Amino acid sequence: MRLLLALLLFAAPPAAAQSYSTPVEGDFTIDGFRFDDGSVLDLRQHYTTIGEPRRGEAGMVRNAVIIMHGTTGSGSGFLGDRFAGVLFGKGQLLDASEYFIILPDAIGHGQSSRPSEGLGGQFPKYTYDDMVRAQYRLLTEHLGVNHLRLVTGTSMGGMFSWVWGYTYPEFMDALLPLASLPVEIAGRNRMLRKMIMDPIRNDPAWNGGDYDEQPPGLREAMYGLIVMVSSPLQYQLSAPTREESEAYMDRLVDNYTSRMDANNLIYAFDASRFYNPAPHLQKITAPLLAINSADDQVNPPELGILEEETAKVPNGRSVVLPITSMTRGHGTHSNPTIWGPYLARLMAETEEAPEVGRSALLDPKAPAWQEEAPESFLARFLTTEGAFSIRANRDWAPIGADRFYQLVKNGFYDGVHVNRVVDGFIAQFGLSGDPAVTAVWKQKRISDDPVGDHPVGESNTRGRIAFATTGPDTRSTQVFISLVDNSRLDDEGFSPFGEVVDGMDVVDRLYSLYGENAGGGMRAGQQGPIEEGGTAYLVENYPLLDFILRAEIVR
Repeated sequence: MRLLLALLLFAAPPAAAQSYSTPVEGDFTIDGFRFDDGSVLDLRQHYTTIGEPRRGEAGMVRNAVIIMHGTTGSGSGFLGDRFAGVLFGKGQLLDASEYFIILPDAIGHGQSSRPSEGLGGQFPKYTYDDMVRAQYRLLTEHLGVNHLRLVTGTSMGGMFSWVWGYTYPEFMDALLPLASLPVEIAGRNRMLRKMIMDPIRNDPAWNGGDYDEQPPGLREAMYGLIVMVSSPLQYQLSAPTREESEAYMDRLVDNYTSRMDANNLIYAFDASRFYNPAPHLQKITAPLLAINSADDQVNPPELGILEEETAKVPNGRSVVLPITSMTRGHGTHSNPTIWGPYLARLMAETEEAPEVGRSALLDPKAPAWQEEAPESFLARFLTTEGAFSIRANRDWAPIGADRFYQLVKNGFYDGVHVNRVVDGFIAQFGLSGDPAVTAVWKQKRISDDPVGDHPVGESNTRGRIAFATTGPDTRSTQVFISLVDNSRLDDEGFSPFGEVVDGMDVVDRLYSLYGENAGGGMRAGQQGPIEEGGTAYLVENYPLLDFILRAEIVR
């Protein structure tokens, strides 16, 4: 079944093939925690962390990131390939060797204190304010975190992000709420939540929350939940006939019911009853970027609420991702391969980084551009999709290898977008984001490599990298990686000088839905707007393009 419904319901997926340190789980008990309803409970807060905190001046933690799950989920739900596998690994956007990742289980969820542990219907009627306050105490009183580099979360966790922003406005550098709206839960959203809670509450077997086995009403509650997290496009693709639709629904109902407890479910959905950031939005001082998707049935874009309310945040912006074959309705929040470029830009905008000089990039006659490359060298590219490495071999194409070595070593590719990704063909990049740099280098061409009697020295097979051209002796800065066997290009004189030796899966994931539209190839004659507008043009018109954070010669 191709459709993967992430949360609201954030079901724990298989653990990612780990390229980061082993997650550490723990518990913190807050003695005598007082809830907004007046109840008092010794409250257990479960959590998972990855990495280590790093402190700056005056002992302030500078690298902590809190990621908060959706309704009925848990922090461990983020440890699957689809999320951690894209964000937490070496060279990825939230590299756990650089960041201290905190994944708390909210009150009533995961392994934190919850109704199903014995109190049932007598458990405190917790709210989102209670849940955020407990997380704050977990960080400050137990984990020793006094500042957050980033606050983010999905669905309910996205709503928590807004609450964090106005409750503790000086505590974070940036906020990234995903799949949420900063207003009272009302309209269809509240109706759907009531459709989920009422079948349980109206079931005599629920008995006010005092039951020995799950009441039948729990299964009935799943129908509203399925509608809530649905993606019309993906449901149609996954179940295009009547028989398939009914069978698919039955599987979803069985799957969700098997993981639920009736009391936990009611409490989790009713916790949003007093949520309403709208009157407090001007208190949020940290830069905030709210991301929703156009196929989200929980937060439909036609309401216009996201744009209207986010405009009230002093440093707030909002984005609604268009519906594509990659979006998954409400569950798009758990697919960073789509919204990763937005996260990368937010982190860069809120980072204290020294100004990078570009004098060498504006002077192609500088000595740095005459340096001969080693016979073999490894170039590592950190992108918004992850890291990949290229082994270049000078004996394959010495002139091309020299130019590539110089471009990487002098920072030419830093910040450059991968503007041409064509499925089943190539991924191409090399137009500078700075129009002034592009103007300088456009005509700084290198001659073709001598290859004897053959069109090229090596063949353009999958993973090989070569310079793009418009004809003989026109190579400049743009290169492409073959996503398939493109040996048919050999006769056209495209000479590979290296190949991807690590991270080809990252190259395969580079955003491709713009195809040839974002400038296309050199021969198409459509790159003028990029040359003139640079990064600003691409961000405005093709915001989901992946880009290179940094490229470096490793050895």
